[in-house]
Amino acid sequence: MKRTSIHCFFLILFSFSVSILHAQSVVLATGTNASGSNGSVSYSVGQTTYLYKGASSQVTEGVQQAYEITTLSASETASKQEGILLYPNPVRDYLYIDFNSAPYKGSEYQVFDSQGKLIKKDMISQSKSELDFSSLPSAVYIIRINQSGENLKTFKVIKK
Repeated sequence: MKRTSIHCFFLILFSFSVSILHAQSVVLATGTNASGSNGSVSYSVGQTTYLYKGASSQVTEGVQQAYEITTLSASETASKQEGILLYPNPVRDYLYIDFNSAPYKGSEYQVFDSQGKLIKKDMISQSKSELDFSSLPSAVYIIRINQSGENLKTFKVIKK
């Protein structure tokens, strides 16, 4: 009898201590709630909760790691990109930008590495310009041609 009462005492004590623990509670840095006609979603950095309205469809808490989505190019208009050529691709030492029918005044180029880091940029001073790639290591680069702050065309270039 004494042994049973000791077990009951520890069971009650354990149940009480577990009920006051907040092991899954966190202080969140950011997050928000969104809802629409198809359901709602709550999210936070590190901990997510999804709730769908409908015929007993519900997905609850799950852990998700934050990640970054990088867009390498933006929408371009077809009329602006027709008159710009970039060659040779793949390149060894020198890359040429040729504005054969598009105006080049006020244009600049930006060279980015595969991580999105700006490597170099400069103004385009002639309708046929030469870019020196000889000092850059072999990799894939993104070249963006801008004119008056607007993206004209984006190229992917392979450096041998």
